[in-house]
Amino acid sequence: MNAPRFHVRSYGDAWGGDRHDFAQWVLPLEGELQFELDGHAARLTALQGVFVAPGEDHDQVGQGHNQHLIIDCDAQWFDDNTLEHLRGQRWLSLPLALRNALQQQPDGTALLPILLQAFAPDGSGARLQALCARMQAAPGETWTVERMARIAGLSSSHLHARFLREFGMPPQAWLSALRLRWARHLLRTTSLPISHIAQAAGYSEQSALTRALRRETGRTPTTWRQRQS
Repeated sequence: MNAPRFHVRSYGDAWGGDRHDFAQWVLPLEGELQFELDGHAARLTALQGVFVAPGEDHDQVGQGHNQHLIIDCDAQWFDDNTLEHLRGQRWLSLPLALRNALQQQPDGTALLPILLQAFAPDGSGARLQALCARMQAAPGETWTVERMARIAGLSSSHLHARFLREFGMPPQAWLSALRLRWARHLLRTTSLPISHIAQAAGYSEQSALTRALRRETGRTPTTWRQRQS
């Protein structure tokens, strides 16, 4: 299964027609787009995007100058419940947080978790993946179990059980492992002060990073960094 693919595309004033075996999100950045999906038509604007399920016939024609962010995802990337849920929605009323993100430099990796949180069903595998992607993008943020559960659309107890089933560890243990991996990456690839790295990775203070790294590798951040150079 390939990772999602992101690109920006402009459409001309001629109909063409398309069909593919992967899923696709079409999100307006500028201008408008007349879009036809399995015989149903709608106009895509700053307030509305579309989800195209694998195998669906679709066509589009641009309305003057336009740019759209396209996110292509292999069908295997979605669990069946999420795919059918999204297929049933088709036309997506874009929430304010997503519209604001689209007005900035479009980053599909950051946008996809917002999309899944907004449109995938509560508790689905896709919502869990969206949570993990958001945590990986910002490990230094405050990630309480309650916040994680809200993003995944689960209760705290169900989130705990889901992490145990999917990853073999509770959510806070998964987060701790993520933060240590991120800190090790920064120690290896940057010359940032260790105190800055600890903060960026979500540790309360440098000594907390030191304790975590010593448990994992038997070394302090300074000696671990020297060994990698």
